[in-house]
Amino acid sequence: MPNNFGEDLAFISRFYPTQVLSNSDGAKLVCVAELQGRTMTSSSNGDQGHSNGYINYDAFEKGMVDPQINLFGGEDRIWISPEGGQFSVFFEPGSEKMDFASWRTPACIDSESFELIDTQSDSLTYLKKSAVTNMSGFTFEFSLERKVTLLSRETVAEGLKVDIPESVRLVGHVADNKLTNTSESAWVQDTGLIALWSLCMNPPSPNAVLIAPFKKGDVDELGQIVTADYFGKLSGDRLKVDQELGLIFLRGDGNFRSKLGISFPRACSRLGSWTAETGILAVVDFNLPESAPAGYTNNLWKHQDDPFDGDVINAYNDGPNDSGGKLGGFFELETISPALALKPAESYTHSARTVRMEGERASLDQMAQTLFGASLDQIEAALDEVKVS
Repeated sequence: MPNNFGEDLAFISRFYPTQVLSNSDGAKLVCVAELQGRTMTSSSNGDQGHSNGYINYDAFEKGMVDPQINLFGGEDRIWISPEGGQFSVFFEPGSEKMDFASWRTPACIDSESFELIDTQSDSLTYLKKSAVTNMSGFTFEFSLERKVTLLSRETVAEGLKVDIPESVRLVGHVADNKLTNTSESAWVQDTGLIALWSLCMNPPSPNAVLIAPFKKGDVDELGQIVTADYFGKLSGDRLKVDQELGLIFLRGDGNFRSKLGISFPRACSRLGSWTAETGILAVVDFNLPESAPAGYTNNLWKHQDDPFDGDVINAYNDGPNDSGGKLGGFFELETISPALALKPAESYTHSARTVRMEGERASLDQMAQTLFGASLDQIEAALDEVKVS
């Protein structure tokens, strides 16, 4: 049986100092400065409520020992893009291959602490000054300020622009991630650009469904709807594109490595998931810009003809990789900022709001239809080409 929030908080506190926010609605969340200020997990019902974030218990027990990634989990964490291509910050300069054996996560977003610089009744602010060098040898010097705010029920309703039934319990928080160029030179496309990458990690479940809206329109005008062959072609019980609903569905069982990406012309500012086994509807919103003059960083693991034609949104389901193991078993809802062509002292903030809802099915069905334009029955049936027991 999954742990409740109080149990997960006690577990995390065995290894690291924790920072906890709570409000009068019964919502709680926990962050850890030593783990880059990430939001580890949350609850809509205090210590006894369901623990929403994915926590890799084995990683905590082992400690920071992996040179590639120390995947502790977390309901919301910050990364830096691109992961692949000639401007990748996940492969060393001069790397001959872009494969899993050569891949490693920059220490500043994996094993190094952030500094807690401000604590308020509803927010925590962290700061990291660091640098990363891309595969082509260019070094980015920056500061990264991360502010996590626990939202009230009223603020969540205002942000989502919906009326939320009283029978629905919820917890919502927003992470504002501000990246500033602290070097003396401007960042330009010729030597590569970086971007902010926000990842919402979730415990897997046999029939969990990730939901990604897309803009409808002609392929000649907007391009392909989705890139979904990152790790090979997916069958109908793994991926479904519903052009009538304008939704893409991906299974989140943590047992099959799969990923989808949505480009800027097709992207919407929302994605989410429905986990029938726990009865939790998740919503992730972010600040999608009206234009992206420098494009979006491309995360594909290969040399790229257009390294700034990447995804705005990714959804990922973990599973065995080419090394034979898997990162931990989870699924992610991911959003990425535009490529940041920042001048010295210039900043950009990427904001991601995460909301978890639970309660009566009829009320959650109403929320699903309002937020995603699909009923829970439609979401559950989307990947039934092959029935999963």
